[in-house]
Amino acid sequence: MRSGSAALLPAIVLAACVSPEGPSDPYAFVGSWDCGVETFTFTNTSYNNGTTTYPIRSVERDGRNFTLRFGNGYILALAAVTETGLTWVSGTTGDQLNCLRVK
Repeated sequence: MRSGSAALLPAIVLAACVSPEGPSDPYAFVGSWDCGVETFTFTNTSYNNGTTTYPIRSVERDGRNFTLRFGNGYILALAAVTETGLTWVSGTTGDQLNCLRVK
């Protein structure tokens, strides 16, 4: 029984570190990006396409690639995210935009 209690400790500590606002450190994609058609802005918890802000429901990370899921079922992929650039991919249309960081 003691080992079962010890196994719960890391889960409790991890749960205490996660806040409803997202991770305490910003994701690599946080900031504003010139994607040619518009400037897109990301925070840990939202995405603005230049006209509308959408709350991000979840973020999955695989190395330098991120999958963002939104409440309406929309999925957005941000691939090869670096300090200066990323590739934005629409989960609906498959459109791809090469984006440069503006701030």
